[in-house]
Order: sequence, then structure tokens, then C-alpha cells
Amino acid sequence: MKYILIIAILTMSVYAKPYFGKKDYVYDVKYTNAEGLESIELHSFENLRDRKFDSIQWVFKEYKITYLDQSYCIQNSNTVMVTSPKRGVFAATENVPYPQVKYPLTIGDSIYVEQIMSNGKTMRGYLKVTDKIQYGNDTKAADKWLVEAYNLDNKKYSAIYYYNENNGFLYMKYELDNKEIEMDQTTIMYHEF
Repeated sequence: MKYILIIAILTMSVYAKPYFGKKDYVYDVKYTNAEGLESIELHSFENLRDRKFDSIQWVFKEYKITYLDQSYCIQNSNTVMVTSPKRGVFAATENVPYPQVKYPLTIGDSIYVEQIMSNGKTMRGYLKVTDKIQYGNDTKAADKWLVEAYNLDNKKYSAIYYYNENNGFLYMKYELDNKEIEMDQTTIMYHEF
């Protein structure tokens, strides 16, 4: 019985928590039919109330000014979810289910989503794990999950997310009506406070 308990505890901790870990992520950004910053960042930061790293924000650096886009994130043994950036051309990303996965990940799994948009309406959509792929230079095996996201009410909005248990959402490609945004995670910065 003791060994079953140890295995159960190890299994629960297998699912890494990529966010809230004193890590910041830099994404290179490319646009089609839109213009915007060449890179944006996703930062974890300390919750001053509890002295824990349990919050995130998108960081936009424009003309020596830094804009912080507060984000909501869920990260536990069942789910990882990050709200998409919302500043400027990114505002339309609310028309697609936010990047999220449920553990354990399996090809064919899907998540139904209803999320409230800034206009008060509800976006209905779903996400589906469609493949496990090789992506980037740091891998020799297929270790990234391909997640497709769809808006059920407006087919002009969709997204593709690549997820890795250690580094979170590595790649996000949004199809937003006639615009396209590609975000590719290029750097992970570790910091101490």
C-alpha cells in the first residue's frame, strides 16, 4: 500500500507547472494583414499579499514605455490555462478559446469553453488535442502537444497552440477574421527576487 501511495504522489507531480515559477517568456511575433510589436513577454510576478509567484502578465514594450496586460492563469494538477494578450491587435484573441489543456493529455481530448468577451457577449468554442509533435531545436522526440481551438459561432476565428509540460504554450497561431498572429516562444528568462 505504501508503494501505491508513493506512485500516486509521483504521478500527480509529473505534471509540471510551467507558470508561476520565477520565469519570464519572450515571444517573437509575426503578423499577416496587421501590424504590431516584434516581440512580447509573459512574466510571472510575486503576489505581494502571499509572497508567492502565482500571477502572470503580458508585457508590451513600446517606445520606451512598458504596458502591462494583467492576465488570468489557472495552473494545478488538472488544468493549465492562460488568457491571451489583449492589447492592440491582440484584442481580437478573445474570440478564440484561451490556451488551455487538461491533464492527463491524450490525443482526441476536447474541452468545451464559454468565455465572456469585453462586449459582454459569450464566446462559445472548443479546444481539441489533435497530435503530439516535434517542435523546436531542444527535442529529439515528439514532446509538444498540438491543440486546436475553434469559435463555434464564427468560423473566421480559430487558433493553434503547441504545449509542453515544462515550458507551457510554446507557439500560438491565431486566425482572427482576416488577420493572423503567430507567437513563437524564443527565450525563457529565470529571475531571482
